Amino acid sequence: MKVLVTGAGGFVGEHLIRFLLHRKHDVVAIGINNGAFLKAMHIKTHIVNILDSDVLNEVMREEFPDAVIHLAAISNVPVSWQKPGLTVDVNIHGALNVLQAFYAVNPQGRFINIGSSDEYGLTAKAGLPLTEEMPCRPQNPYSISKYSAEQMICQFGRKYGMKVISTRSFNHYGPGQAKGFVIADFASQIAAIECGLAVPVIKVGDISAARDFTYVDDVVRAYAALLESDADGGIYNVCSGNAISIRDALHDMLSLAECEIRVAVDEDKFRPAEVKYFIGDNTKLNKATGWQPVYEYRMGLQNVLTYWRDIYRK
Repeated sequence: MKVLVTGAGGFVGEHLIRFLLHRKHDVVAIGINNGAFLKAMHIKTHIVNILDSDVLNEVMREEFPDAVIHLAAISNVPVSWQKPGLTVDVNIHGALNVLQAFYAVNPQGRFINIGSSDEYGLTAKAGLPLTEEMPCRPQNPYSISKYSAEQMICQFGRKYGMKVISTRSFNHYGPGQAKGFVIADFASQIAAIECGLAVPVIKVGDISAARDFTYVDDVVRAYAALLESDADGGIYNVCSGNAISIRDALHDMLSLAECEIRVAVDEDKFRPAEVKYFIGDNTKLNKATGWQPVYEYRMGLQNVLTYWRDIYRK
């Protein structure tokens, strides 16, 4: 199958492309630059801003993909507060541009939009496993934009009879994830301390919240399962179905450290989490595709720590 992947140079994009190639798909990439990874993989890459609908249309006509997996987005919540207009443009208008360009050349193709569990927002305060039927109450520009894009895309699919799937992907982690995400932040700090580049103290804010973490290789397996199966169009949670507290994640990371590290609360970082417990239900995805997570949580933590050690020890 010929699969076009947007946001191909990002954290999840790299893992997804590797897996799709392993599954013998013909992969075409769209990114904002032709990074080292894309060059190394020797796959065809188009440098495209997804807000440029004319260029997108040209690429779709040239490539005529069987399916699109749309990853490109502004995904950092603090950035979305700083740049709400750009967040709306990229996450809503950009997603619609990609969908419409694809529809123009292959209305029978499969379009997979990657959304976020953050769309559920305050609904998670009930403390129950979140299912796709529960209402969404997003609380920041990022999650509002992703929910809006999801609804627009799914309505478009229903109106024109396209096979449109949108995920609500819960927290994921793995090698290559940038700082600004909790597991990457802990691992990068530990690796820097081990290399003598920082004092042996990790400063934290509120670590009482619990989140549903899935290793990135399981996440991309889920996306491939939705691509390759006959799953109906609609919304699917991608999650482990287990909640791990940030405190426990930090403890588990510290247990892998090569030196003693102290934890200190930083008052500047301490903002009590409005939603303490965030867990998803993956029953719908499992029934549609047979997918379930297989990667062991602590092994995933070790892989992330190894990634950051390699960076600091170069």
